[in-house]
Amino acid sequence: MSSVRYHKINSSDWQHIWVVGDIHGCYSLLQSRLTEIGFCREKDLLISVGDNIDRGPENMDVLRLLNEPWFISVMGNHEAMALDAFATQDGNMWLGNGGAWFFKLTQEEQQEAIALLLRFHSLPHIIEIDTARGKQVIAHADYPGDSYRFNKAVDINIVLWSVERVLQSLENRTRRIAGADTFIFGHMIFDHVQTFANQVYIDIGSSTSGKLAFYQLQ
Repeated sequence: MSSVRYHKINSSDWQHIWVVGDIHGCYSLLQSRLTEIGFCREKDLLISVGDNIDRGPENMDVLRLLNEPWFISVMGNHEAMALDAFATQDGNMWLGNGGAWFFKLTQEEQQEAIALLLRFHSLPHIIEIDTARGKQVIAHADYPGDSYRFNKAVDINIVLWSVERVLQSLENRTRRIAGADTFIFGHMIFDHVQTFANQVYIDIGSSTSGKLAFYQLQ
């Protein structure tokens, strides 16, 4: 099992810090929403919960955000599918989940996309930030178990894929995760931002709903 990468961000380095839900290639929508919230690229930080690619029309533009100092992302299951496709030379699973855009690129664009996606091998799965609102943890789908600790060894598949906890919450079997004040996840699509105990789910289906949720940490 691959090890899970953690990363701490110093909140004092930024004026405002926002977390954005699954972008899924919706670059124009993202830019519009950044304007709406008054995002300042010189002073603010944007953290993506992953799944930056697939389904939407502007995947390369979203991937190029990795070059921006004001943008950072955790890995989502869609980035993981792309990396698996490159490693195994079998793109069927990725293709069946929105990866067709990659195969329509020119050879030069494909090389750029590969280089950008390979960065996810060093980007974090989990981000921790201490703010005035307490300790905040960002991951794509879930944090395994009922107690968080920085650099704790956990199952990467649960971090990237699991919906078990949120499905239990929908059945009124909510479980709080100890060790941090708030956990922000994407992955599971809702009509609007949902909160269960200390877990906030901010994927509101950008590529189909035309909406993109933001959660302000600072």
